[in-house]
Parts: sequence; C-alpha cells; structure tokens
Amino acid sequence: MTIMLKRKSVRLLLIIILFLFISGGLFFYNSVRKGANPGLSEKKVIILGFDGIDPDLLSKWMDEGNLSNLKKLGESGTFLELGTTNPAESPVAWSSFATGTNPGKTGIFDFLKRDPQTYMPDLATTSFSEGKFLLRLFPIEKPSVTCNRKGTSFWQIASWNGLKCIVLQVPVTFPPEKVVGGKLLSGLGVPDIRGTQGTFSYYATDVSEEGDTEMGGKITKVKVKDRKIKTIIYGPRNRLSRRREDILVPVEIEIINDKQAIIKVQDKEEKLDVGQWSDWFVIKFKMNPLIKVYGMGRFYLISIKPEFRLYLCPINFYPKKPPFPISYPKSFCKKLAEEIGLYKTLGWAIDTWALNESRIDEKTFLEDLFYTMNQREEIMMNMLKKKDFDLFLFIFQASDRVQHMFWRLIDETHPAYDREKAEKYGDAILKVYQKMDEIIGEVMPFVDEDTTLFVVSDHGFHSFRKAVNLNTWLVKNGYMTLSSEKGKEYKLEDLFGRGEFWPNVDWQRTKAYALGLGCIYINLKGREAYGIVKPGDEYNSLKEEIVTKLKNLRDPVTGKRVIVDVYKRENIYKGKYLKEAPDLVVGFNEGYRVSWQTALGGIPPEIIVENKSNWSGDHCSLDPSITKGIFLSNKKFVRESPSIIDIAPTVLEIFDLPIPEEMDGKPIKFRVAN
Repeated sequence: MTIMLKRKSVRLLLIIILFLFISGGLFFYNSVRKGANPGLSEKKVIILGFDGIDPDLLSKWMDEGNLSNLKKLGESGTFLELGTTNPAESPVAWSSFATGTNPGKTGIFDFLKRDPQTYMPDLATTSFSEGKFLLRLFPIEKPSVTCNRKGTSFWQIASWNGLKCIVLQVPVTFPPEKVVGGKLLSGLGVPDIRGTQGTFSYYATDVSEEGDTEMGGKITKVKVKDRKIKTIIYGPRNRLSRRREDILVPVEIEIINDKQAIIKVQDKEEKLDVGQWSDWFVIKFKMNPLIKVYGMGRFYLISIKPEFRLYLCPINFYPKKPPFPISYPKSFCKKLAEEIGLYKTLGWAIDTWALNESRIDEKTFLEDLFYTMNQREEIMMNMLKKKDFDLFLFIFQASDRVQHMFWRLIDETHPAYDREKAEKYGDAILKVYQKMDEIIGEVMPFVDEDTTLFVVSDHGFHSFRKAVNLNTWLVKNGYMTLSSEKGKEYKLEDLFGRGEFWPNVDWQRTKAYALGLGCIYINLKGREAYGIVKPGDEYNSLKEEIVTKLKNLRDPVTGKRVIVDVYKRENIYKGKYLKEAPDLVVGFNEGYRVSWQTALGGIPPEIIVENKSNWSGDHCSLDPSITKGIFLSNKKFVRESPSIIDIAPTVLEIFDLPIPEEMDGKPIKFRVAN
C-alpha cells in the first residue's frame, strides 16, 4: 500500500513538473514574441530590393518628374548611394546583405567558383548531390542540394527571437533555410529543370546549325510535313541512366493556317496565334518507371510563314511539385500557386539569353519581362495584404535584366546602338523604373509611423562597350602557356554538362589563369593540382607584378585606362573562407567588362574586343567604387555612405535585437529631430 502511494506521488510530481515545463516554455516564447522588448511586435520593417537600380539614372528620372513615389520618399525621408561588395555582383552583394558580413565570411565571391584539383568551374551558390539508387531504380539516398552561402541571415536571427518574417525572392536562398514561424520563397539560384540558369529552346525551319548556343540555348531544325511538325523538348539529364542522356519529351505541332498553330505536349494542347504566348504547359519527365519529375514552360509562336519559328522558355520547376524544395515551409510554394496561379520559379526568371542570341526580339522579351514583374507584384501584394508579418522582404530582378539588354539603346556610343530600335525601345529601362515606382505606391498604404521602409539595390550599372579577355592577356604576357596555338572557346552547356575544360593549357608552364567574372587565380604549388608557383615570396611577387601590369592596361584605340584597380584578396576580404577567394579581383573602368569567354576559361585571339551583342549593360567586374546601388527610406538617416552590409545590423537594431559580433556592417543611425 505504501509503495503504491509512493508511485502515485512520483507520477503526480512528474505530471506537475511536465506541466510547469510546458507552461514555462510557452511563457518564454510569448515573452520573446511580445513582451521581452516592450512594443517589439508593434514595429515593422519592409524591405523592397530592386536589383541593379542605378543611382544616376534614378536621380535623373526623379528630377524629371518620372518617378513621383520615389521622389516623395527620398524628399520626405532618405535617398543615398549604397556601397556594394567587391565584386559588384548579385550573388556576392545579396549574400552580404543577408548576413551583414563581407564575402570572406559568406564564402560567395563570384557567380562561379573553381575546383583547384580539377580547374573545373562550377556554380558558386549551390552544390548538388546526385543521391544513390539500387539497380538505378530504387532510391537509397535522395539527391540533395546545398546552399553555399555561409553565415546567418538577419531574418533567421529575427525569427529566432519571435518575429514573423516573410522572405520572398531573395537571391542565394536556394535551397530555403528554416525561418521559424515565417515563410520563405527562394529567388536567384533556383535552377531550371536541366540544372542550368535558363536553357531556352528554339525551333525553326531556317536554322543553319543545330545544337547549343554560347549562352545557353537549344537550337533545333524542324521540317514541316503535311502541315505537321514533330520535335522534342530537352528535359533534365537522366542521372539514373548509364550515359546520363537527356530525357526527351515529344512535341507535335499542327499548322492550321499562316497565322495559327496547335501545340501538343503530352495530354495538353493549345492553339496559338502568331505573336501569342501560351499558358503554362506542365510537363512530366520520366527518369525511370518509378521516378518522375515535373516542370513547366510557355511557348511563343514567332512565325509560320515564310519560315516556321517557335520559342520555348526555360523549363521551370513546377511549384506544386518541385524536384527540390524551393520554399519554407515546403508546402508554401504549392499553396501560393493555388492562391494566385502558376508562377515562374526559375531564379533567373527573365530570358536574357534568348534575346542575346537574337532568337526572340525586343518586343517579345519585354512582354515576358512585364508579365514576370506583374506576377512578382501579385505575389508580393498577396502576402502583404495578409498583414501577418513583422519583417517583410521582396527582391525584384527585372530592373537588372532590362539594363543588361537595353543599355545599348540609351548609349549612342555603344557598338550595338541602333537608332531605329532606340526610337522604339529606348524607354524600356525607364518603363521598368516607372513600374518600380508604381510598386512603391502600392506598398505605401502598408507603411505607418511604426513601420520602417527600405528600398535598396545591390549595385549600379554601366555601359558594356568592350570586352576584355583576361586569359589572352595572361598568355601574351607570359603568365599562361598554351600547348597549341589556339585556346578552345566554351559554351554554357560545357559548364553544366561537365565538358572538357582547359584542353590547350600547359599547366607545367602556367603561372596564373582567369575564371569567372574578373577573378584571377595563381597556379599555386600545393593548392592547384599542377601548381608551379611556390607559396611565400614567389607567390606574393607574382601577384604584385600582375597587379602593376594590369593596372597599366590601356585601350589601344582610345588610350583610355581599362582597369580602375586590381585587388589582392587579403586586402579586401577577411574571415574563415578567405582561402577560397580568388587571388586577385579585377575592377574594370566604365565601358569595359571581362569577356564571357574569360568567365568560362576561354582564350580568344584578341585582348580587347568590341561588344556588339544585345547584352550591352553590366556591373559584373566593374570597379565597386563606381558601381554603387541605392538606399531610400521613409525615415531620415544620418550616415552619408552606407553599405549593403549595413542593412542587416540596422534591421536588428530597429527591433532592439543584439547584433552578432561576426557582422562587419554597422547600423545606419536615425537622424534625431531638433
């Protein structure tokens, strides 16, 4: 009897302890959420990012009365230039924006990185694991993807402290990180179904050559027989097959007349007029009898007579069933599609590559750009109207893309300037800035005296008139030696298809090589597989020599200085990942940019060449001192030269949260009223 009573007493005591533990936990959570800092939940921060907005263009069009909402915001609050990272690239800058740290702590130094053991380039932002399968049929270990951005984002810190965070389309958030109690939709970094940043397809009766374009397109020659065309869609590479060939999906096209055709893919068909976009085609790709992946794409019927031409956008992940997570929680991307309809999931959502290759025209490009921007606005407003947030972030990318492609039409000195096109499309960039202004107007009703609004860009923009082949410069100055006279030229398909790289380079006689957008690596002994440069004095002397010579590089036609500065990594970065940084970072002068072939390791014949492509504006590899972004707020701030790494600590300070010691940025202070 006594033993039974004791057991009952112990059980009762355990129940009381458990009750107190749960109650205490709930009390602690609620105190963090609402009470630890009095009035914390009343404060709100809204951050709108517009990639690539240039302070000079913005100021000009504000002064001319074209951007009334932005002008009002700047005059009543704050409008400053915003310092960018080195280099001034989106994945680098937005990573530092997220963490408040320099690239030496985020580990993101460029769009591309290289493996020193193979010299192979790869995407810097993500790493993929193919998984394991039994008999190439049954998954033992699922394929996975890892975000390579290191450090802790300020929205994670905010969420850990009980704040409700909505984070939408921020670059370098794929795969999505956990945001406690909040939501996240991944942005730049989400690939297409092929694992690239945007492989478009082009079908035509008049193409001279089939295959891959330089910048990521699939060109297919088609034939019309009995008013019908049969062709294919290139799906993902089948990692379960021995040859890893592309999964192909049949497409049938029935020509009705000179102005209409029916597109048939699997169980969907749609009739299109010439000059019309299709709805989304959801496409099923079979890896094997048990495993399928889903993507989606839109067709654009360019012409039927005299030649048939059809464009298919890059195949996006299907948001209702993506092959990899693109949101947190996982169900959020599906729920969003159910609320607003199907939307683009590809991080590089606007197809600059097809316009650069002249497979679509300016009109078609702009139709898709504004379709995308309007869709992004709808996502933003859908979440804002729920008013269920303390911290809200949304990043728009269209402003960057339109400047890349249309700068040639606002710069009469550009080699690709076309007066006729300038008269027709010369206001394209302005129209995107005006759309930005319209979006600001949509958001202002959600901004009250307890809400801080930030409008930021990660960098500015410049005209890209001439391309500089850094590897060619290295060859002609004796720092790189080729085993044959001509270096191979590369395509993006070589990168994503893991093609052969550097076949003509004699590594036993090469001291340095360039890869990525303005990055130079020393062929260092003990680090690179075939390194010949000794660490220490030889390494340091070689860097100094290259820096001195490159800074003196001048355009042989104009005599203009091509490079503002060349930076040694130890002078611009600090942190755990310094050793992963390029040894030298080149900062080009206005009008010049590293060439596409340099980015992929190519070695064309000439050092400096005119850029006659549609991709005519840029910021990548431009010196950060001349490529600053923008900072606007409804509040007045006192600092005259904030940097993008200062946004994170500023937000934490607004919410009265502690700022981690690892953050390099400093809070931008409010101006105290007299």
